[in-house]
Amino acid sequence: MAVAFVVLVVIAGYGMLQERRAADARAYVRHSLAVQETILALEADSAWMEAHQRGFLIGGGAEARALRDRAFADGERKARELARLLADEPVQADNARAAIAALEARHARMLETGRIVDAQGLEAGRAAMPLQGEGSAARVLAGLDAMRARQAMLLAGRTALAERQATLFRMVLSYGTALALAVVVVVSVMMLRQLARNARLGAQLARLHRLQEQRAHELERSNRELEAFSYTISHDLRAPLRHIDGYVRMLQEDAGDGLDGDLRRYLETISESARRMGALIDDLLAYSRLGRKPMECTRLDMNALTERVLEEAGAGRSPATVAVASLPAAWADPVLLRQAWVNLLSNAIKYSAPRGEAAHIEVSGEREGDTVRYRIRDNGVGFDMRYADKLFGVFQRMHAQDEFEGTGVGLAIVQQVVERHGGRVSAQATPGEGACFTIELPAGGVA
Repeated sequence: MAVAFVVLVVIAGYGMLQERRAADARAYVRHSLAVQETILALEADSAWMEAHQRGFLIGGGAEARALRDRAFADGERKARELARLLADEPVQADNARAAIAALEARHARMLETGRIVDAQGLEAGRAAMPLQGEGSAARVLAGLDAMRARQAMLLAGRTALAERQATLFRMVLSYGTALALAVVVVVSVMMLRQLARNARLGAQLARLHRLQEQRAHELERSNRELEAFSYTISHDLRAPLRHIDGYVRMLQEDAGDGLDGDLRRYLETISESARRMGALIDDLLAYSRLGRKPMECTRLDMNALTERVLEEAGAGRSPATVAVASLPAAWADPVLLRQAWVNLLSNAIKYSAPRGEAAHIEVSGEREGDTVRYRIRDNGVGFDMRYADKLFGVFQRMHAQDEFEGTGVGLAIVQQVVERHGGRVSAQATPGEGACFTIELPAGGVA
């Protein structure tokens, strides 16, 4: 369609150009007609000069002289008008000047003849009027004929050029219109095909939309089932675990010193396993709820949050020293980010505990453009970076259960929280030297 539009624009532009050329041609025709009319008028004035001069030479008299001079004055005025009209044509301008000179020479000879008549009579005057050569009427007529022929030639050339241009314009108009129509036809066919394709795509989109709605309903039903399952886990599974732990404690208290070492160890193992299973269920429930909880982001004072989390994580009871730098504010859901912060700081305290008094934890942060970045660094046991790709998976542990307690879900919760905020979490570590966890979050509405 754009090609057809361009073709039509070109045709319109060329038509405007041809219109200007036609206007120029019409103006030139009017100019040529004015020139030819002036030449004819000048020729008539020259003829009247000759007629009145002959009348004077035949009968004499002042009236014939006056009429002759008046005809010369009219002719001279027309000759100068002719020179003005032909000023832009060098050859014709020269012809006009030659005609004026010939006319003036002829009039000068007539004046001279009048003086001869006054002095010597009419016969002497008639003998003094030349028919050829300088000052003759033939010279005037020859100059006028040259101008008329030249102007006719110029007019014929301009007319031929106008005809050629008109022919070319008709060809451009015909072929251009045909091309534009062909383009319109081709584009129309393509548009019809595109419309048909769009209709098919629309039908496919409608089917996909219906399928999406169906999947959404299925997902909603699955979520309801998952919530029901979570409720079952929360109440029907944790209750027996609490009962097991409670009865074990009651058995230990009732038996007292009657339990030998092996039985006491067995009961402690059962109780510890029940508590660990309860903690694992709690972590799994927390992990499953993360994706369903709506986010309510606000500006968070990260220093205040860190202080509360450290107190909750038992940093005061740990021998580790904790250094917290000035942290930039975060734009996040306070509940979700607090949960991630608890997991990271608790891990730092837990895995740096073997260092004893030498344990050290650093919490720092910075803002860079539209990103806020936080780091939690410790000098604890670290981990092997060969297994870093498994670090944030559910139930993935870098250390044995008998070395450090835990469920293997905490870092998975951290990653899910950070990714829900549109950020990312990464870790660097060296075995025996410590680890550093980095969280990057969009600055969002934080000024």
